[in-house]
Formats: sequence, C-alpha cells, structure tokens
Amino acid sequence: QTTEWIKEYRQSKPGLEVLQNQIDHFVTDYEQKMEQERKAKEALVAEGGWTVVQHHKGRKKTTDSESGIAVGSVAQAAVENKLAKKKPQLGLDFYRFQKREALRNEIMELQTKFEEDKKRLQQLRAARKFRPY
Repeated sequence: QTTEWIKEYRQSKPGLEVLQNQIDHFVTDYEQKMEQERKAKEALVAEGGWTVVQHHKGRKKTTDSESGIAVGSVAQAAVENKLAKKKPQLGLDFYRFQKREALRNEIMELQTKFEEDKKRLQQLRAARKFRPY
C-alpha cells in the first residue's frame, strides 16, 4: 500500500522539464491573450475614429531614467528636500540659557560693528573737508 502512495506522490509532482514546459505554455498563452485585447482596442479606435478612454485606479507611476526604478509622481528632488528638512537640529541652542547667550552675543556683535561703522564714517567725513590751499 505504501508503494501506491509513493507512486501517487511522484506522479503529482512533475519534474523540472515538465514544469518549465507548463510555465512556458502559460506565458505564451497570456501574451497572445494580451495581444488580442490590444488589437481589439485598436480595431475599435480605427472603426469609428473614436478614442476609447479607460479609467485606471491609483496614481501614475513613472520610472527613474537613471536607475530604472519605479518612482511615484512626486519629483525625487522634492522628496530629498523634505527628508533633509525633517532631520532634527539638536545643536548649539538646545537649552534656554544657550539661546539667550547666543542672542546676547549676536546683539553685542551688532553693536560693535555699528560703533566701528560710525567711526569709519566720521573719518570719511573728516577727509572730505574742503581745503582750497
């Protein structure tokens, strides 16, 4: 009885060649079917001069020209820009006192620059004085 089961099992599992033939047959049938559908659509278009419009759900997918990878309708640069903006900037001004210090330093720098500019302007004005002789 066990030999019958073994025979049944072996018959139910085809070899690699048989399986490859079945796959090839299935693929060729599918391609022929798709070709017939395409020809039927072309015939409908040519028949009355009308274009048959079909609705496709989902967004349009495009392929990236360099890598050949399917990319959504959003531009790659926009995606990279968005990812760059999302990165948290835990840097110099993490604590409140650091923010106050940075602001104080910035104000001090602006004041010193302002004083230097005032001195420079005074020197330029003094150099412009009218001296006829």
